Amino acid sequence: MSHDHGMDGMDMGDDSSSMGMVMYLHFNNPFADSLWFKGWTPGSKGALVGACIGLFLLALVERLLAGMRGVMEAWWRRKTDAILVRSLSINRASQTRSSGDRSSVEQKGEIVESVEAAVPPGSVVTSRTSIRRVLPPFIPSHELARAAFHVSQTFVGYGLMLVVMTFNASYIISILVGSFTGELLFGRFAQQGDHA
Repeated sequence: MSHDHGMDGMDMGDDSSSMGMVMYLHFNNPFADSLWFKGWTPGSKGALVGACIGLFLLALVERLLAGMRGVMEAWWRRKTDAILVRSLSINRASQTRSSGDRSSVEQKGEIVESVEAAVPPGSVVTSRTSIRRVLPPFIPSHELARAAFHVSQTFVGYGLMLVVMTFNASYIISILVGSFTGELLFGRFAQQGDHA
């Protein structure tokens, strides 16, 4: 029994040569395009419709995750600002107690308040120097949740990308319609994190 071997000595008679993968946009033979795994190939029109509905929902979920992350970014920013304000007020109180000259402390407080009004949210100003805090502080609970959202979005995005790489027009249209619908429903929430 002889096998057809390629240049690298690989067996060309395996399934890779008979996959029937079409490298251009197509509607024809949609039952040959697998979704992520070899066994996940729609074998009928009903299965194809089910796969398209699933892809629509997955694209919708991707936009939902983006919206949820935007809402969380705004919430994290407010919590961080509250922590920074609390830290600044504690700093002021300790300086007031340590200084004996009440008028100079009140004068410093007025200067700090006027500088704070000119500084954007998320920045902190101390009474000793008017240094703006450019980076928010590292808060483990915020950073872990942010990383989890990022990994979830990346996972779903790569999954959708792999489906698009099948060049199956039915799949691609389902993803685009799902993404459009998701952005329509949840896009304003994703933008909330940018403007908070």
